[in-house]
Amino acid sequence: MINRNILYVTHSPKKGGAEQSLIHLLNNINNKNFNLYLVCPANTEYLKEIDSSVNLIHMNLGSIKQGSIFKYLKDVWKLKRIISKHNIHIVHANGWRAPWYVGPLKIITNVKTIWHHRDKFESKIYNNILPKFFNNIICISHFVKSTLSTKGQKKTKVIYNGIDLKDNIELLDIKKKYESAPITIGTFGRIVEWKRLESIISAMDIFNKENHDWQLYVVGDIAIDGNQEYLDALKSQVKDCGLSEKVIFYGHTSNPLELMSKCHVTINFADREPFGRVVIESLLAKTPVIVANSGGAPEIVSDTSGGIIVEDNNSFQLANAVEEIVTMDYVNYEKLCETGYKNVYEKYDMKKLALNVESLYLALLK
Repeated sequence: MINRNILYVTHSPKKGGAEQSLIHLLNNINNKNFNLYLVCPANTEYLKEIDSSVNLIHMNLGSIKQGSIFKYLKDVWKLKRIISKHNIHIVHANGWRAPWYVGPLKIITNVKTIWHHRDKFESKIYNNILPKFFNNIICISHFVKSTLSTKGQKKTKVIYNGIDLKDNIELLDIKKKYESAPITIGTFGRIVEWKRLESIISAMDIFNKENHDWQLYVVGDIAIDGNQEYLDALKSQVKDCGLSEKVIFYGHTSNPLELMSKCHVTINFADREPFGRVVIESLLAKTPVIVANSGGAPEIVSDTSGGIIVEDNNSFQLANAVEEIVTMDYVNYEKLCETGYKNVYEKYDMKKLALNVESLYLALLK
């Protein structure tokens, strides 16, 4: 087979969930079939995590709302020249800003376009108009697919985000974790309003009335979104509830799996999370997950049987679910951990999921 040239386009220099998923994808696409190119900002901080052979092209894709139309058109034309120079066959737009730059290329070039749709928006232009500019759309969950127009859904394929299983992960023994004290609960991710951390704290205040010995680790920071006001409000809530010694604002960690493996349970209570990478990471760490019935996270828990789904934004149900897990006998707790781990290992292996993306490329190239 003659190698085909794939150009990935992303806008963020910082690593969020979309960028982490892109890293895993690039590291698992077959370099024997495809030559990979990546357009990203010059100050991109996660490039060292890309292990595969990727040709880098530095280019900043600014905000379309805040920039000028002339700057936008100039950047689209730059991408057109990149396509011609490197004989690109497919352009793969990652995330929410890149598709606005990649979409027009379907009209002004002969290149095939794919949008890797990883977000949720309530914009009619975003959900109804933008899909028309792509040959295919990859959605990271059925929830994300449901946000698109009916016509947009017809050209959509759901391919979940995956985990790179190349590295061996040292996990805490389940029995040792089960018998350890205090009860350790974790919530992982960016500190932003839609993660609904205030609802988790309210649930822990209810749970606290049962006189358990416990600690909640809030793992994440405000580096990407920069909402200091929300973080201060959470800390005030913790203080007002008398939980200052129970709730620990841990900050960012470069090794979340190690922390997750030490937790008895983790919580993802986000409002319409498009997917929930931290959910599959927790299951890989053999730690059960409690999620709100909102967005893509319930799809993962239903698919893996590795946790509990509670009513959307219901702190009382969340407190009861935490109580249910921490009072389980060891046999049932171990089964929950092992079932979640086994299913996420089998169904969310990025190497297997990358094959689905490659099949999409080959179908387009035909």
